[in-house]
Amino acid sequence: EYCMAVEKNIAFELKNSHIPMYILHDIYLESGDLSAQIDYLVFTRKICFVIVCKNLIENIEINNRGEFVRTTNFEGRKKKEGIYSPITQNQRHLELIKKIIIDSKNNRLIKLAVDNSFEDFYKSVVVLANSKTILNSRYAKKEVKDKVIRADQLVKYINDMYKQSTESKFSDKRLSDWAQSFLNLHKEVDKDYTKKY
Repeated sequence: EYCMAVEKNIAFELKNSHIPMYILHDIYLESGDLSAQIDYLVFTRKICFVIVCKNLIENIEINNRGEFVRTTNFEGRKKKEGIYSPITQNQRHLELIKKIIIDSKNNRLIKLAVDNSFEDFYKSVVVLANSKTILNSRYAKKEVKDKVIRADQLVKYINDMYKQSTESKFSDKRLSDWAQSFLNLHKEVDKDYTKKY
C-alpha cells in the first residue's frame, strides 16, 4: 500500500511539472535472454529519463567506491549492511535499451551512430521516493552523486538536464512516436512464483 502511495507521489510530481512529456510506468522489456522491469521511462523533447524508484526507509550512505550502505537500528544498535546498487541495476536497464535499439537497425553506420550518441538521449536516474530517507553522499564520486535524487527534486532535475542538452527539440509527433515505440516493446509478464530453480 505504501509502495502505491510512493508511485503516486512520483506520478504527481511528473504530471505537475508543466513540461511536455510522455510517462511510461512499469515497462517490461526483453531481448534474447535479457530482460528488465523499468519503473519509469519519461520522454521529453530531448531526453528519455530511465528511472529506478527506490522506497528506502533507512539511512543510506553512498561511499567513495559507489557502494550503497544502509544503516538500520536494531534493538538500540546501529547495523550497517550493503545493498545492491540501484545505479548498477539501472545501468543494466540502459544496456538492454541500447541493445534493443542497435539490434533494430540494419545499417552498420546507423548502429555506430546510435552507439556513439546513446548517452546524449538516455539518462539514468535513481529516485529515492521516501521523504524520510536520509541520504549521505558526501564521499560519493560526482558521476554517482549526480544520478541519485529525492522525489521532490525530480522535476528540477529533468528541467536542468533538459536545459543542458544541446540536442535539437523533437516535434510533438516525433516525441509521441518515441514513447509509442517503447510502449510497443512492452511485454506483459506472467510471473510463476511456484517455479523451482
